[in-house]
Amino acid sequence: MSLFYILIPVGVGASLYLVRKWREYKFGWVRNNSSLKDKIFVVTGANTGLGYETTRALVMRHATVIMACRNMEKAQEAVNSIRKETGNGQMIPMELDLTSFDSIRAFASKLKAEYPNFDCLINNAGLAMKTEQYTKEQYELHFGVNHLGHFLLTSLLSDVIKRNNSRIVIVSSKMHEKATIDFENLGKWVAPRPRERTNRHYNSSKLANFYFAKELYRRGYDVHVLCPGLCHTDLFRDYNPKWYHYVLFSPVAWWYLRSTPQGAQNIIHCATDNVNTADKNPGNDYLIVNLKQTKSKAQIREEDSVRLWGESERMIGRSFE
Repeated sequence: MSLFYILIPVGVGASLYLVRKWREYKFGWVRNNSSLKDKIFVVTGANTGLGYETTRALVMRHATVIMACRNMEKAQEAVNSIRKETGNGQMIPMELDLTSFDSIRAFASKLKAEYPNFDCLINNAGLAMKTEQYTKEQYELHFGVNHLGHFLLTSLLSDVIKRNNSRIVIVSSKMHEKATIDFENLGKWVAPRPRERTNRHYNSSKLANFYFAKELYRRGYDVHVLCPGLCHTDLFRDYNPKWYHYVLFSPVAWWYLRSTPQGAQNIIHCATDNVNTADKNPGNDYLIVNLKQTKSKAQIREEDSVRLWGESERMIGRSFE
């Protein structure tokens, strides 16, 4: 009888382990290990989280990665960490603070002067905050960094991107399906409603990312938009979760949570492998999820897509070339 009681938890544990491994298999892994020698990738937020793992994977395949980071000390720490694993490729840290238009302009100018023929721009950097914060130009922080900063950066690099037919990768999220664009309060902080369970500003910025990709595709750019999935990164570090949050969250984490390397797979896939088809592309409301083209469940409005582009141009003070 005692053996029976031992076998039950062992069997349950083994089953849970196998189901988890099946989930990881369904998340998908990039199997292509072909050399990326002489390819140049620009990765925003490259020193941490998904940006770090994307940089690591690309460098392992002999790519050159321009690491666009706000903190140069942390960028160098990331370089040193990756160098402990591989001597392949090159990593070039460059300062980029997406909360500042001046910093974005300075970065774009330096990049174009030193690396005018890059192959792919990966707009990865993002944040999620629980408090009211603003960029240096006084835009609400989620909108200002996650969308507007990348919009300005891509605009400033658009001549190089067009000339070289460079690829653009935009990291959105399935949370865009829970959002709308509030044009009456665009770029402004709106206090959350009582019992509001998700971060509306983060969700809206991810919808803005999706609309940005949609309009880029319509204008002839080679653009790929993705959801990395729920990943174990420091994205939500501002929330400072308590111990009981981890207990309550553990069933969801077991089923949905990906490791940081696995979360980066969709980014790597879009940067190196994915090919937009005529009927499954950002212009037709598709994004990459689990390495597959997936139809967005959001209520995508063509007029909102066009309007957001125009409003974004007005806010950055220049027309997108």
